[in-house]
Amino acid sequence: MSTTTDTSATFAERDFVDLAGAIDRVPAPQRELFLTKLVILLAAGAPAGLLADRIERAGRHLSG
Repeated sequence: MSTTTDTSATFAERDFVDLAGAIDRVPAPQRELFLTKLVILLAAGAPAGLLADRIERAGRHLSG
């Protein structure tokens, strides 16, 4: 598990609105592909280790 912690990142309310709108505009059968491509594009500019940390965090949230 990575020890990288990014405490400077913020996700504004406008970001939620933009993301929700973008997901709504994509046809349902293509949403998984859209989100996968979005993650790849966002991860491309992330500092080393950050992606591994976020993968770990996301996985924890799936199992409730």
